[in-house]
Amino acid sequence: MERMTAKRLESLRKPGRYRADQTLFLVIEPGGRSRHWVQRLVVNGKRRDLGLGAFPLTSLAEARERAYQNRRQARAGGDPLPRVSRTPTFRAAAAKVDQAGQWRGQTRANRRAALDSYAGHLMDRRVDQIGREDVIGILAPVYAEKPATGRRLRGWIRGVLAWAQAHGHVEVNVSGEMIDAALPSAPKVSEHRAALPYQELGAALAKVDGSTAGETVKAAIKFLLLTATRSGEVRGATWEEIDAREWRIPAARTKTGQPHRVPLSDACMAILRAMEPHRGRSGLVFPSSRGRVIPPSTLLKAWQAATGTDTTLHGSGRAGFRTWAGECTDSTRDIAEMCLGHIVGSDIERSYARSTLFERRRALMDQWAAYAAS
Repeated sequence: MERMTAKRLESLRKPGRYRADQTLFLVIEPGGRSRHWVQRLVVNGKRRDLGLGAFPLTSLAEARERAYQNRRQARAGGDPLPRVSRTPTFRAAAAKVDQAGQWRGQTRANRRAALDSYAGHLMDRRVDQIGREDVIGILAPVYAEKPATGRRLRGWIRGVLAWAQAHGHVEVNVSGEMIDAALPSAPKVSEHRAALPYQELGAALAKVDGSTAGETVKAAIKFLLLTATRSGEVRGATWEEIDAREWRIPAARTKTGQPHRVPLSDACMAILRAMEPHRGRSGLVFPSSRGRVIPPSTLLKAWQAATGTDTTLHGSGRAGFRTWAGECTDSTRDIAEMCLGHIVGSDIERSYARSTLFERRRALMDQWAAYAAS
């Protein structure tokens, strides 16, 4: 066989396959515009064609060296053909969980911000490259300083790795029970959220109306208090969830993981009509000035500035409603708890008592809205 030289290769123009070494060929495509190296090699009993780059960007000497190394690897039982891993990165796996709507509580933006902040160096690593020491290194300092944040963060990491485990990308979830003993233990403290007495709610709503907060922020605060729902549920509310005089919160956005139907009073419907001009591409009922989900701190700060208190919306709205229902109405416990979206009774009880008492809940929520406006 004639020894191929670089000068000879430069002169070739006719389409075809030209041998340049034992297993190495220069391929000239029809038209002569594309010239590239191909190595024909037997790997694990199967013949393969390996691309080794374009000519002359990859020189004859470089192509021969690569071909030689590939032959050595193949003889040793290896596979020189580069493989693209199908194992996703942590970021890609988290996006899959997002798409499936498997998260509960907090908004997608909040979760992503927390993961980027605390676990940023893991985001672009493959899930099978993440070990328990990586997870412990992230969680231990957060658990020590902010136990509640640490627990939420662990739940999100664990959820991503659970998805990866279910799809066969990892064998073990390294954020599972195996790391319990390595995390600082924090005492569980039952702490009630500071609440405004329900007797002062009407005056507080008037102060919110007269405050300097943005229109959608004020509307979101009033809607939250009149529906006795959670901040994340209101801030993430979309127009698609509004059906006549009913707000249908999907299971993915409730704390219980169950869908929650909220009857809407006349006052709530008036708030929604006032929000119609703010409809945008996001579909949010209460969008921020940039058309995004309002941050939770924005509502809290606006509420505390308007009322001049350090109370919370959660306490003032939900605890206020529950206390009022118990002290000022003849409503049953079950109806009041269902208004809050709580799961009432045992599994056996719920299997028989299947009614959501929706119309009776509507009557109670109408009473609450009338009381709050008085």
